[in-house]
Amino acid sequence: MLLLAKIFIAITALLHCFFFKLESIDFMKPEVLREFRLSQESAAPVKIWALNQGFYNLFLALALIYSLYLIQSGNLLIGKAIAQIILLIITGAGIVLLVSSPESKIAAMIQALPAFIGFLALFFIKS
Repeated sequence: MLLLAKIFIAITALLHCFFFKLESIDFMKPEVLREFRLSQESAAPVKIWALNQGFYNLFLALALIYSLYLIQSGNLLIGKAIAQIILLIITGAGIVLLVSSPESKIAAMIQALPAFIGFLALFFIKS
């Protein structure tokens, strides 16, 4: 079960690094704007929000990477606690996306499912 948890923590961290790249580095590129259903004109006012959101995703990924480090180095209790709260936050954000924008259900599932699976796997590991 620990291996499964580590895999889904890593997947979630990698996804959030990718989200950072999309939202903070590549946001104004035409192909990214199409994914967000935005034009150059409509994206300009929200560019700073996207930048902030991207860094938020990067910080979540870094916290997950740190939790993996802790787990790997024998600090299971602390690593597990950090990972669980971050994974629940990410799952919650995916649920908010789904509820607030049902047409974004695939994006919401990509965000929430790996995090939730990682959380469940950690839940069944005895510390």
